[in-house]
Amino acid sequence: MRLFCFTFAGGTASFFDQLDPYVPQEMELVKLEYPGHGNRRKEPLCQGFSELGGDLYETIREHNADGMPYALLGYSMGTIAAVEVLVKILKEGELAPPVHVFLAAHEPHTKRELEDFCSGELDDLVRERTIRFGGIPEKLIHNSSFWRVYLPVYRADYGMIGSYDFDRLDIGFDIPATVFYSETDTPRVEMEKWKKIFTGECSFIRYEGNHFFIREHTGEMAEVILKSLRQGCESGR
Repeated sequence: MRLFCFTFAGGTASFFDQLDPYVPQEMELVKLEYPGHGNRRKEPLCQGFSELGGDLYETIREHNADGMPYALLGYSMGTIAAVEVLVKILKEGELAPPVHVFLAAHEPHTKRELEDFCSGELDDLVRERTIRFGGIPEKLIHNSSFWRVYLPVYRADYGMIGSYDFDRLDIGFDIPATVFYSETDTPRVEMEKWKKIFTGECSFIRYEGNHFFIREHTGEMAEVILKSLRQGCESGR
């Protein structure tokens, strides 16, 4: 079994290193890196989720040429990236659908508040949201060198999120899905909207914490993921 992991806005593939201690040898974690991020930082940043989805789809297609069963895990912005890849998987028909999709810390709602900002206003918003979500270590919050390097990355990702229109996603996936959330980050009532997109089995797991609740609940989330995938294999999905 393979688990393809999609990271958050401004994040890198290494975000999912925290899952490594909980993953058995029979599962391969594939931590996807976005263009312009992490070890692909020298590549141009993507301008939209269609471009990002196409890039990641090719990576998954090449990586899964052996036809091994696989699942998708999207965290925050990664939920949108995972959905875009899933759309392409079903459209192209080259790959079997994933056996399960895991979504965390993002509701299927268009972030209109991220649109129509001038660059200075957007930079301030990006800084404020990123700090408030707990995505920046405290020692880096006032580090001008850090922001000079990473602000363009955050800005590009937030711009993509703000321009993504969930209303135009007129599709339903009959693929088992599990949604992880924190009530203080994104209320259950908002997360329930994933049922409009994942029309089959769709379960919800609540955790305490901020936007990055995975840091305090890594083992618990890994246990849910492994249990869901084992049950899927046993039932023949």
